Amino acid sequence: MTEKVDVAIIGGGPAGMTAASRIKRINPKLRVVVFERSNYVSYAPCGLPYYLGGIVKELDQLVHYPLRVFTEERGIEVHIKTTVTELGPGYLKARNSDGEKTYEWNKLLIATGARPKIPKVDGINLPGVFTLRILEDGESARKYLQNVNTVAIVGGGYIGLELAENLKNLGKKVLLFELLPHVLPAVDPDIAVQIEKELVSNGVELHLGEGLKAIHGKERVESLETTNGEYKVEAVFIATGIAPETSLGEMLGVKKGATGALSVDKAMRTNVENVFAAGDVAEAINLVTGKPDWFPLAPVANKMGYVAGATMSGIDAEFPGAVGTSVTRVFGLEVGRTGLTEERARREGFEPVSATITSNTKASYIPGAGQVTVKLIADAKTGRLLGGQIVGKDILARINTLATLLAMGAKVEDAFFADLGYAPPFAPVWDPLIVAARVLMGKIKGQ
Repeated sequence: MTEKVDVAIIGGGPAGMTAASRIKRINPKLRVVVFERSNYVSYAPCGLPYYLGGIVKELDQLVHYPLRVFTEERGIEVHIKTTVTELGPGYLKARNSDGEKTYEWNKLLIATGARPKIPKVDGINLPGVFTLRILEDGESARKYLQNVNTVAIVGGGYIGLELAENLKNLGKKVLLFELLPHVLPAVDPDIAVQIEKELVSNGVELHLGEGLKAIHGKERVESLETTNGEYKVEAVFIATGIAPETSLGEMLGVKKGATGALSVDKAMRTNVENVFAAGDVAEAINLVTGKPDWFPLAPVANKMGYVAGATMSGIDAEFPGAVGTSVTRVFGLEVGRTGLTEERARREGFEPVSATITSNTKASYIPGAGQVTVKLIADAKTGRLLGGQIVGKDILARINTLATLLAMGAKVEDAFFADLGYAPPFAPVWDPLIVAARVLMGKIKGQ
């Protein structure tokens, strides 16, 4: 039996559900059907480390809206626990516990997100090896951890760092392995060193420059082998990065860009007529380089979904791009980054120059003032801001200010003269961001 739908959406994450909601708001008469392989839609996998750490008590707290909001209040048809097995011109096949069904669609949105990169090593499928991508992953891991004392984390990116903090707070012995010389390659090495000190000072056993060779065990994880040796562990979290889930798009002939994600224009259109893509599966313009880039970040995915929903409803809309702003916390250290690192700036053909300062977050006479380190990067030839990283206390407003400046193509002087708010409980009269801009301005001018 074949059913006809006006809009088919594959993926019930931020991009897919935002697009579906937008379409139904603009044209309630359209039949919009969402296919989601997991048991949840509109969920926040970025909260899973905090679920494992007990900060989030119930898994349902990571769901932004209950399913009934979409089905009953917004009139969207949602098929959970449903896998799209085949995608062709104007049709798709979807399978769930009731069997397989064919749907004919007029317009299609591919919002399949990203998948974990899984190392091809022996023992990767042993019980006790986990990735964190969908909520069910967190549920399985939380149950398993109840009888575990020693945990290995492979990968020192955002998820790996957040896992380290939360598992350590649970009282587990945590070993963190990173193949590269430093954790969090999204920041420059001099900033990464501060993060590493914070990890070690909080009892994380840090192993840099060690690659995973194998995971050993008879019926479950018993040890982990790296390029430097073997370690007894009872569970392993694989946090070695993600890749865009493009297989369905490729099945339909959708072109991929240089990043490996699906290529789209600013309206989220692909090269295939009436086929759109949004979220972690798709590229977007980097507002610093002006080139297509990949930003697997929830705020970006939501905005791309919003634009896709409008475009698919016949309304002109464009997603201009992003600068790649992200924040996290590692124990007592807040970490934010946006734009390009020095190394990336150099690869992109810029002539980067940087300035790094450390300052108080509030007036020195206010109790509770902390320290913050600000690193700004600019192009020596033009003075244009290229990126920055901020670590310490009270970073969010500062990294968001910097992200806004980057998106507007601002120069270092623009950052220096930015009219930022001041009051002793919130910032010193010379805000750390302004101080960093002043130092960088002097470097560029040779002063």
